[in-house]
Amino acid sequence: MRIRFGANKPIARSQQGSGTYAGRQLLARRSVNGYSKQQTPPTSTMQEFYTQYSFVVESFIAGLLASVACGFGVFPLLSKRIDLTKHIGLGYGVAGGLMFAASVYNLLLPAFTLGAQEGMKIVPVLKTLIGMLFGCAFLAGANSFLTPERLSSPVFKAFGSRLEILVFIAMCFHSIPEGVAVGVGYASEIHNENLHGLGLYIALAIAIHNMPEGLAVALPMRAGGATITKCFIAAFLTSLPQPIAAVPASLLVWLFEPLMLPFFGFAAGAMMFLVIEDLVPEGLETHSRAEIAWSFMAGFSVMVLVQLLL
Repeated sequence: MRIRFGANKPIARSQQGSGTYAGRQLLARRSVNGYSKQQTPPTSTMQEFYTQYSFVVESFIAGLLASVACGFGVFPLLSKRIDLTKHIGLGYGVAGGLMFAASVYNLLLPAFTLGAQEGMKIVPVLKTLIGMLFGCAFLAGANSFLTPERLSSPVFKAFGSRLEILVFIAMCFHSIPEGVAVGVGYASEIHNENLHGLGLYIALAIAIHNMPEGLAVALPMRAGGATITKCFIAAFLTSLPQPIAAVPASLLVWLFEPLMLPFFGFAAGAMMFLVIEDLVPEGLETHSRAEIAWSFMAGFSVMVLVQLLL
């Protein structure tokens, strides 16, 4: 084989041109974006990464869409027939019914259902009840913290009244276990082929019941004079913890799954405490007991009907 010398090293003549078999082989090894066969192009690495962790991306997107659905719950307030300035107490009653039903059907019952799969049923019930007590204690502490002096400061004044802030806080905590449920649902599909579609089903169910929850957030805000845009943003933000919590939950199922019951209990306790301590008494200041009771049951019934649709 004849060899000619270039500037740096000898090059086999049979490898000079691409027309020869050896030349085509050499070019083929260098044709993939400058990488040899032994090297992996960056695009392939990204594709492999997405393939391996696609369930994390999907859980985040599903949680984000569910958050947007929560914002859609404010749209019924666009109707000019709804004058909350005259019926603000009834709005509190409806919001209380929606939140109370969400606590029972979306948090406590799923927690007890999950706990029924364990051997000793008293243990999961205790976990949920302890979470409820911590949720009540947290909201009571937040209520005590929001004194008239603090609420008059520019920082808190931008968020609205004390009741609006408490509703916002309670609904934010309500969204965390829902996001965990979405993340765990998508991760479960990876470990069990029989659970295909579980994450999407959970996310869709949460998105549907997020709409009346968005209405519950918007009612006290709208009664206080907030615009529909501000109500939409606030409702969306209360559900934003869902996609944020879905990502670590999908990656760390072993860590978040045992925490599901206390999470559910904490959120339920915070919401129920808010309804009993603030929403119902606020409604009774301007309306009779019968009117608040009927408005409460109306909101409760709407959320129950939403659950039946799921």
